[in-house]
Amino acid sequence: MKLVIIDYGSGNLKSVENAFMYCVRTNNLKFSIEVTDNLNSISKADHIVLPGVGSFPDCKKGLQQIDGLIDLLTNEVINKGKKFLGICVGMQLMVDYSSEKKRTSGFGWLNGNFKKIKTSGLDYIGRNYKIPHMGWNNLQIKEKNHPVLENINENEQFYFVHSYALLTREINEIIAYTTYNQKIPSIIGKNNFLGVQFHPEKSGNSGQKFIYNWLSWVPES
Repeated sequence: MKLVIIDYGSGNLKSVENAFMYCVRTNNLKFSIEVTDNLNSISKADHIVLPGVGSFPDCKKGLQQIDGLIDLLTNEVINKGKKFLGICVGMQLMVDYSSEKKRTSGFGWLNGNFKKIKTSGLDYIGRNYKIPHMGWNNLQIKEKNHPVLENINENEQFYFVHSYALLTREINEIIAYTTYNQKIPSIIGKNNFLGVQFHPEKSGNSGQKFIYNWLSWVPES
């Protein structure tokens, strides 16, 4: 099996690569891993990972600068049904649009849009909520039987760094939430593609369990 991590000038690529390589090596999985922006290589992948660090418009611009990449991703993921994982802004790009800096369209694979996290109210120790939502937080699992959450419980902690949260009426496309003054969808997706708002590559053992589950997951056809 071939896994491709897309290099479009945005994302902590080495951390993502190392996390996936560690999971593959530790669990004796039969995967080759390549970090690339080459369309031919991406088209030959069985699994596609899209990281994202920075603002939504900057990440979208980085993708657009690689001629044909967005169309290729849509063809490989939506039409051909290849497994896809979007991480942080990589997840955000899966939906209709984001209002960060300026309204910028996403891939439109899922319905919804991203708006800035609310800052009103106090956290559990009486501090004002700060933006970005940065640090460790747990999941409130909505789809408890989803294979990517096998052996992961609601006490486990995952690492977040983001200022925008998904607004959507399509609750069937939400797999898990996280609470930070408001309910924030933290795992979304359907069919063969998923996105996570947290960084599994920075989430220690819990992140490794998620990566293993995603690599092992066989979507329903």
